[in-house]
Amino acid sequence: MRRTIVVLFIFGVAALCLAQKLRFTPVDRDRVLEQARNVPETDRQRAAQLKELFLDAGCNGNLLREQRIDGADTPNVICELHGESAETIVVGAHYERTSSSARPIDDWTAASLLPSLYHSLADRKRRHRMIFVEFADRGNELSGAEYFAGHLDPSELRHVEAMINLDALGLSPTKVWTAHSDKDLINALVHMMYAMKLPASQIDIAATGSSDSEPFASRKIPQITIHSMTQQNVAERSASKFRAGNYYDSYRLLCGYLAYLDATLKPRSRAE
Repeated sequence: MRRTIVVLFIFGVAALCLAQKLRFTPVDRDRVLEQARNVPETDRQRAAQLKELFLDAGCNGNLLREQRIDGADTPNVICELHGESAETIVVGAHYERTSSSARPIDDWTAASLLPSLYHSLADRKRRHRMIFVEFADRGNELSGAEYFAGHLDPSELRHVEAMINLDALGLSPTKVWTAHSDKDLINALVHMMYAMKLPASQIDIAATGSSDSEPFASRKIPQITIHSMTQQNVAERSASKFRAGNYYDSYRLLCGYLAYLDATLKPRSRAE
């Protein structure tokens, strides 16, 4: 028992020391919450609003673009943050309205968070190239995520080190779908959870439908799905009350997590 306590203490101190060295600038709480609560009615309006949010966050020029998808009415919205290397971290969320019982909980809260995550990281040099993608999925079809992953050229695909998938946030404290996620990415999240003293736990969300991380997992890219759904949300296939405090805590944890991955993530093996 004494050895366990010592190990946990060392782990906590090491995580705290690293967190103090990480640099990121979170967006003001009121602004983050306003963006989550201002939900457009149609998918076209959602795509347009997300583009505006990225522009407001400072992502512009050829770093912000739309990716048209064959047979789809709306595009993927993509914002890129340059890094010092070609090694890439993809951060994604889908933005379409809930229209299927197979995907019953609206993901706007996650989609609207991506511009704020970009903003938190953009004022400092980053080791990794980061690509923030708003996926134009359709119902339970991963059309946006599959199109994006499928249209990465071989060189880009080889340099994707991780995919961070965000699903509905703000329903409860941060959750991770551990059974469906890479263990090293989970461990990194635990590091930041301890360092930032913010809560996170695990909930399996397989029953809520497909995940945008699947096209990346099928290409052997390490991935993690972070959300806020409870067992009740999953069992009843319905959302619960939006919790502003939990939502902003998730945002801050994700800011630290992405900064931590940028500082520590090592190139994956190319042998597969």
